[in-house]
Amino acid sequence: MKQFINLNFSKQFLTLKDYFLTQEKFELYIDPATELIKTIPQPEELDRYYESEEYLSHDDTSVSLFARFYNFAKVFNLKSKTSLIEKFALKGKVLDIGAGVGDLVRALKKQGIDTVGCEPNAKARQVALEKGIELQVNLEPFEAHGFELISMYHVLEHVPDVEKQKQEILKLLKPQGVLILALPNYKSYDAIFYGMYWAGFDVPRHLFHFNKKAVKNLFDKEFEIIKMKPMWFDSFYVSILSSRYKKSMFPFVTGILVGLLSNFMAIFTKEPSSITYVLKKRF
Repeated sequence: MKQFINLNFSKQFLTLKDYFLTQEKFELYIDPATELIKTIPQPEELDRYYESEEYLSHDDTSVSLFARFYNFAKVFNLKSKTSLIEKFALKGKVLDIGAGVGDLVRALKKQGIDTVGCEPNAKARQVALEKGIELQVNLEPFEAHGFELISMYHVLEHVPDVEKQKQEILKLLKPQGVLILALPNYKSYDAIFYGMYWAGFDVPRHLFHFNKKAVKNLFDKEFEIIKMKPMWFDSFYVSILSSRYKKSMFPFVTGILVGLLSNFMAIFTKEPSSITYVLKKRF
């Protein structure tokens, strides 16, 4: 299938660091036509940038205060994700791409939904296996047009080639199938407030960065966006991390306050910290 867009990341957007782990410097460049942003350079060996017990998506054993807050929010987010997926995939098969430690796959299975997942990180797959959830390493084992719904919760920003990923999704989804994407929104109040310290950029683990226009431009030819839903807890998580990166005096308190303000502003601007997009395949 012919690719939709020739991306041209020609305009510098921001200079920042990997504040989470290595302190290495990176640049963000934007494609003016789509408003998609790319991290430059993109390291060839990305695995080492995930090697931390504090990277909670791949390891849920931490007992720090921040990890406890993360896991508290995860309970509510799982209920929200499961409820949304149930509306579109009661009878069909579901694929969760970038399944992390397998919590969503397990939650959907408990609801009687036929669900499988894939996760490239070996450590995360091992944690999932200890929970009784076996995840595939990649998408190769899955049959074409085998899924009613594909979910990618905070995954597309980690993918080295977004166009290639889109083509793989199109191949795996049934006609009129549903794609659910959750992505940080660099147009949100907290993103603007923290600037280069905004944890939603999370370079170089996040290789691409999105706003609503970028998602529409990338997917509009093949998909119709039928719903956009704020992820209210993300503003707190991201703002607390951002306050830590900025070395605020009381990062937890500051992050909570900025997260509250970001959510309040989003009621009027429609630009929350993270957005869940529900897209329906056009053919």
